[in-house]
Amino acid sequence: MNPEVQNIVAAGKLSAADGEKLSKLEPGTFCVHKSWGVGKIAEWDLLGDRLLIDFEGKPGHPLKLAFAINSLEILPADHLLSRRLADLDALKQMAADNAPALVELALKSSGNTLHLDDLEKLLKGRIIPDADYKKWWEGAKRALKTHRHIVVPAKRTEKLVLRDQAENAGTQMVKSFLAARDLKSKLATLASIQKDLDLFTDAKAELVPVFQDISDSARKSVKLNLKECLQLLLARDELIDTLGTTAPMGSMKISDLICETKDVLADAIKSLASSALGRIYRAFPEAFPNRAWVSEILHHLTKTGGRAVAEIAVVLDANDERDVLAEALKKSLRNRMLSSDLLIWMARERKGLAESVFDIDLGHAILGVIESDHMEGGPKRTGRLQDLLSDDKTLLGEMVAEADDEDVRLLAKRLINGSLFDELTRRSLMARIIKARPEMEQMMDDNSAAVKNDALIASWESLEKKKLELEDLVNVKIPENKREIQIARDEGDLRENGGYKAARDQQSVLLRMQAKLERELRHARGTDFANVSTDKVGIGTIVDLEDVPSGEKETFTILGAWDGDLEKNIISYLSESAKALIGKAVGDEVELPTDSHHVSRKAKVTAIRAFKV
Repeated sequence: MNPEVQNIVAAGKLSAADGEKLSKLEPGTFCVHKSWGVGKIAEWDLLGDRLLIDFEGKPGHPLKLAFAINSLEILPADHLLSRRLADLDALKQMAADNAPALVELALKSSGNTLHLDDLEKLLKGRIIPDADYKKWWEGAKRALKTHRHIVVPAKRTEKLVLRDQAENAGTQMVKSFLAARDLKSKLATLASIQKDLDLFTDAKAELVPVFQDISDSARKSVKLNLKECLQLLLARDELIDTLGTTAPMGSMKISDLICETKDVLADAIKSLASSALGRIYRAFPEAFPNRAWVSEILHHLTKTGGRAVAEIAVVLDANDERDVLAEALKKSLRNRMLSSDLLIWMARERKGLAESVFDIDLGHAILGVIESDHMEGGPKRTGRLQDLLSDDKTLLGEMVAEADDEDVRLLAKRLINGSLFDELTRRSLMARIIKARPEMEQMMDDNSAAVKNDALIASWESLEKKKLELEDLVNVKIPENKREIQIARDEGDLRENGGYKAARDQQSVLLRMQAKLERELRHARGTDFANVSTDKVGIGTIVDLEDVPSGEKETFTILGAWDGDLEKNIISYLSESAKALIGKAVGDEVELPTDSHHVSRKAKVTAIRAFKV
């Protein structure tokens, strides 16, 4: 103990313990105060019961002895803060000439680990000007890539680490991983291991304890930290793939975790990256054997976000379940079980995995979700879907290109009459519809409110044939095609398997046919053409015609959408000839189309009579 201090202690003005502390705060000692920062003891004034301290920006600041003893922390002279106070210019030069050395000094002064925010507090403003710090740190990170004993974290929430250069870096990382008490710390250390595999002498052998610890940690923490457990197992598997090795016998697998947590899995993985989601969903067939995985993965289709939707679709397609995917998407459309993410994905995959279900129903579903979100949460909730319609210049046109007139009218009315878009955007969207379907231009006229019945009219016989065609497609052709795909897959090496590719291409054709038939039947109305009026030509009438130039006689029977038979002179009411004739009376002349492009012929209606079944 300092003799002067000993006298004060003997006089009963200080306790012996405080005397020992004060003796260490002799002039020239560096110290830090939580409010005033770094300082240097300038002098003692024991009779005056105070110390004088030169703080940064506050020299000669007095502190009562008792207060100084309890509030000051002694710093070594080589501490960054001490050096900042003693020789600021030298640190500024170090920052300019050798950024890694400055970072290493900061780490040594902070117990060898340091958050990036804390590093910034040490350097920014004093050593490095505020305006220059961001650029300086980017340069420092690049320079630190060659300083392998300093670990720069991938995320700002993780810590910089200074490794002991006397010990093998790989050994240090393994020790750090095993010592980590929480899963997030383990994840951070595992990321460092993945990045610095070349620092291991024999990574396959040295990392066995890490792999075993991951399995044990996941088993213990799965109920409380499912997301982190999944991330750990995924990172482990990625590392194992990189090394070309295997996990220790009995290790927990991703498929085990999926099966164990299937009821809560969808919510836990929503925020994971696409690559992680892909690995998880690719493990479903192993987690739920005998095709039970299909129903489990479909459960996720409407529960998770856009990245998950894409990965689920890829997994179903890769396992030759594209027909199941199509059916699930159709069911979701019918039942309006659609998230914004799923709708956006379907729109973007309209020429890919969602091709067989892409039609105007998707447009109605998109508007439905926008309307619902608008009512529940205002404009902020509707942004992504509104942007989709506005930014994708061809989307609306492709939706309405082959749709029934009435469906197009209803979609256009929802756009025109709703309050979801501003006037300029509404007109832009309508222009796209009109470009694809010019006959819809009348929708821009406010007087065109009358709604026509544009259901497909078909004879009962043709309607039944269509239904049988769909049943044969769904129950025979598509299942046969799926068996062909499986047989071809079993032959191996899909890259060189022409039979597999042909069967997959045929599957796409069959699914498009199914979607088309279902759309047609959904809008079809059967009839026996009874009690039709013969005042004018209409559906269900037989029309006698006389060619005006030649006088040649001919007869047409105008029936339903699928009743055309040219050998019997039966034409569909949707044909160009029928459209020209419908509405004409006996004695009227009509321009009928011919086989030559843009060439017509003139004929006269001589008789109209009812068709009899």
